[in-house]
Parts: sequence; C-alpha cells; structure tokens
Amino acid sequence: MIGVKKAQSALSRWRKTVHIHGEQGFLEERRGKSSTGRPKNVNVSSDKKLAKAEARIQLLEAELTLLKKLDELERKAKKKQF
Repeated sequence: MIGVKKAQSALSRWRKTVHIHGEQGFLEERRGKSSTGRPKNVNVSSDKKLAKAEARIQLLEAELTLLKKLDELERKAKKKQF
C-alpha cells in the first residue's frame, strides 16, 4: 500500500510541473538533471537510418558469434566432466 507521504510528494511534484510548464509539461520527457528530453527521430535522413541499422546488425552478429562460442565451450566442459 502506498503511504500518505508518497502521495503528497507526488501531488506536489505534479503541481510544480503544472505551475512551471503548464499541462504540456506532462507530455514531455523531463527525467534527470536538466534533461532536455529524448531527441526526436523525425528528421533523420535515410543515410543515417541505414548507418544505424548496419551498426545494429554488426552488434547483433557479434553477440551471436559470442553466444555460439560460449555454447561450444560449455559443451566441451561437459564432455570433460563425463
């Protein structure tokens, strides 16, 4: 169950947000110290999207390779036990 102080502190934070930023303050990402919010991906060029996708593919391929090597090492360790 939530305590009374927790609810009161949440209400005071919300009131402060409304006072400073208005109702729009609830629609923006404002976590962290002096956060400006997450960057929007609206105006990203197709070249940047492609580069980002290629980087992600390389990361996933490296992860897959690592997992395969780990699986092989585990199988070898099990064979040595028996």
